[in-house]
Amino acid sequence: MKSLVAITMAAAAALGAVSAEAATYPVGSPNFQATAGPNGTFSGAFRVEGLKAGTFTDTFTFTLPTNGLGSGTVTTSVTDLFSANDLDFTSVTINDIAATITKTAGGAFEVAFINNVPIVAGQLNKLVVTGLSRGNGAYGGQATFTPVNSAVPEPATWAMMIMGFGVVGYAMRRRRTAVRFSQAI
Repeated sequence: MKSLVAITMAAAAALGAVSAEAATYPVGSPNFQATAGPNGTFSGAFRVEGLKAGTFTDTFTFTLPTNGLGSGTVTTSVTDLFSANDLDFTSVTINDIAATITKTAGGAFEVAFINNVPIVAGQLNKLVVTGLSRGNGAYGGQATFTPVNSAVPEPATWAMMIMGFGVVGYAMRRRRTAVRFSQAI
């Protein structure tokens, strides 16, 4: 009896492992490319093709040099709702913040989008896409990153501020002349 339970549990675990697919893609892998832009910005493109039938979880990982905000979209496209390569998103998150998922009127296309997600410098950030593929599923997306301007002023700003304090201090210490108003009768 114990061996029958063990065999049944092993079969269920094997079946679950076959139907669920999980993959991790770091920046620079063929599935996840990023390009540096001006002023510390980054843009990236990611894609997954040939997803087998069943559930899937794909994780895209990246680390950035400065704090900032990230935004992105993930899109799927098929010929019709009952196509062999139809794909449904269950969730899309960046650093555990959920994206909004919308479906078109026919339900064949899905788009997940999110804006202004805080991205922390030096931390492993994660974009996680989960869903259900009906076989040979594919999706792709784009992400952008904009650094947040620091609150520390530049040296020229410091110099102007110090000069301003000096002018104010000089004006306060300067001897004041008395002003008298006379009243005409």
